[in-house]
Amino acid sequence: MNDQSTTSGFWRRFMSFQDWRLSASIFLGVVFFVGLTILIVHLSTWGAEAFHEAKHLYTRPCTIVDAQVRARTNDEGETKYRPEVKIHFAIGEVTYDLWTYDRSTLTDDRGFDYDEETAQKLADEFTPGEIYPCWVYDDELGKAFLINQSTIGGWIFLLIPISLIVFSGSWFFVLLYERSWSKEARASKKTFSTLYPTVPAFRGREGVVLAKRLRPDLKTNFAFGASVLGTCVWNLASWVAFIYVCAVAKTDVDRWSAAIFGVIFCGVGLLFVFRLWGWYRIARTAGYVAVETASSPIIPGRKIKCCLILGGRIEAKRVAAYVKCVEIARYVQGTNSISHQHEVFSRQLVTKYGLDIPAKSEERERFVLFLPLGVVPSFEAEHNEIVWKIVVNMEFANGDSLERDFGLIVQPFLGERYSGR
Repeated sequence: MNDQSTTSGFWRRFMSFQDWRLSASIFLGVVFFVGLTILIVHLSTWGAEAFHEAKHLYTRPCTIVDAQVRARTNDEGETKYRPEVKIHFAIGEVTYDLWTYDRSTLTDDRGFDYDEETAQKLADEFTPGEIYPCWVYDDELGKAFLINQSTIGGWIFLLIPISLIVFSGSWFFVLLYERSWSKEARASKKTFSTLYPTVPAFRGREGVVLAKRLRPDLKTNFAFGASVLGTCVWNLASWVAFIYVCAVAKTDVDRWSAAIFGVIFCGVGLLFVFRLWGWYRIARTAGYVAVETASSPIIPGRKIKCCLILGGRIEAKRVAAYVKCVEIARYVQGTNSISHQHEVFSRQLVTKYGLDIPAKSEERERFVLFLPLGVVPSFEAEHNEIVWKIVVNMEFANGDSLERDFGLIVQPFLGERYSGR
């Protein structure tokens, strides 16, 4: 049997559905809420100012009159400085003279971020009597500044909440699709149609129609979801950084550096995209898998007639179905959350080689599920869990594989006599 232990710190516990005991939909809802909150706060602060400047800010020529350094002592007794430049400009017939430098100097208590030497150097860059462009608000005449700092940082930060919202929204749609409209979900809702022949005929009946179709355990691979998020963030950041580096490049060395940056980082992002596309292509072209049983829950000691249904376009090198029982133990040790899985039972049910099913066709493989007396029934508690499932594994010629799980409920054997039917 197989043992599997995982030890995780805070970050892995934070990213784990199992350790937090939260469903995927709740986790995605929290991610969406966090992203939406960050987006609203960022747009209401930085965004409001950026939109206001885009609408009301324009340039005018101004004349440098004087320059100085202003000091301010904070609550900790530390003295900080900021540069100030006195400018003269006219709007129509009205002239203005004011001390300014950048956006922070529009108020009396901001912009004190420099030591005296640095502030003096910044102030000395402006020569009295020369004409410079200044930035003026058309809705707040009398407010102007000389240094218009780039707002690219605010736009890049905006990618963080957008990525969280897009990831959680799209991944929630994937979960909803898999549970409602995917091939496996639709197959699990179809009318039961498998006739299991009885030989010899029992009570005049030629066969038994299986009465239960197991619902697939469509637990979306969170590693795939994290890969989607990582790919989106990597590509967005790489391309934004590449465009920005190209925009500010002024020499041939800068341009070559930008080209090398783009080839390395944007190329890696494209490799991520191609890899995700390969995973998606496998999942889309593997058809659907369904399992029908004569009864459910399963009682040990009874022979249960079953059928493995493979439909859609499937071209696999090998298809195998197993019945497995996994014991899961969870506990916390210090700051680590530890999950230990132990496979206590495994039995191969059916195997097929060289499977080639045309589109819109089905292939059915009938088998008997028998669990011996004494096996542990299904069980779930806070720290322990017994999980029974039928696992269908498909192996393809290119080395990739795909696995589908179908949960089983195994009840304890109560001592009733099995009639052999």
